[in-house]
Amino acid sequence: MDMAAIRQCAFEQMGNKSSHSFKEKGNKYYHGQRVAALAVRLREILFPDDDSHDDILTVAAWFHDIENGNVDIADHAKAGAEKARGLLTPFCSEQELDEICAIIRVHDDRYSPRDQFSDHIKVHQDADHLDHFGTFDIWMTFIYAVSHDQTINEARDWLLSERPTENERYRNELNFNISRRIFDEKIAFLKEFTERFQVESSGGIWHEEEFTK
Repeated sequence: MDMAAIRQCAFEQMGNKSSHSFKEKGNKYYHGQRVAALAVRLREILFPDDDSHDDILTVAAWFHDIENGNVDIADHAKAGAEKARGLLTPFCSEQELDEICAIIRVHDDRYSPRDQFSDHIKVHQDADHLDHFGTFDIWMTFIYAVSHDQTINEARDWLLSERPTENERYRNELNFNISRRIFDEKIAFLKEFTERFQVESSGGIWHEEEFTK
């Protein structure tokens, strides 16, 4: 595969577009770049002796959300697989296309029996999921708050009371124990940030006792 040409194709398709009106330009292009890096890193941890599909994982990650945000389609994963096949045909073999599109087609399927998916599909699913948490959680909270005229207090209260209610569901949707450990660390970071945000957004001093001894 011509990885440089494929990456350029991904940028041309997504690099200057936003999937949703309140998200930043190129959000799905940069999300794809992060998911690709994370998928390969997870593969290295889980299956250190098998790098045979790293290019497949990378290209699938770059294009997996190419139809995300398209209001005219019901299933962005299935539609994305079809669009990616058309775009990637000049750069990939038929077998490579089949493997890439197989990953894209089910990347958002968190409900089918997991044993029906290959390890490479499950690695991509976890990388895609994990990218939405931790620092990205904070980024998206503030982007949404500003674009929807929320106050700092409203954003803070959502992080404190609403956001944590879905943690268990998101965690259960991951395939591998290492992914759950990474998720747990991200959630612990978000919890600490939110606690500090609560204090400072009310005019307080984080760990004030350290400055009053």
